[in-house]
Amino acid sequence: MTTVTRTSKGQLTIPRQLRDALALVPGAKLQASIDRHGRLVLVPSKYEPEDLIRHRPQVKRVMSVEDMDRAIAAATGRADA
Repeated sequence: MTTVTRTSKGQLTIPRQLRDALALVPGAKLQASIDRHGRLVLVPSKYEPEDLIRHRPQVKRVMSVEDMDRAIAAATGRADA
């Protein structure tokens, strides 16, 4: 097991072997939580939410709310939607 050290500024120093194993680069983000046993869990954030939608295709067709309601009703077999 490797030790992570807290600095006087409250920052955590992650040893090189762990940084290398997780491919952490300067500025990398980690999701932090505490599990039910009181352990700190750090998980690398591979993507930022905006990264997932940045290159999405442009919307070419716009539907009205009524069109959406009709499509939902047709898909669910309900005439009252």
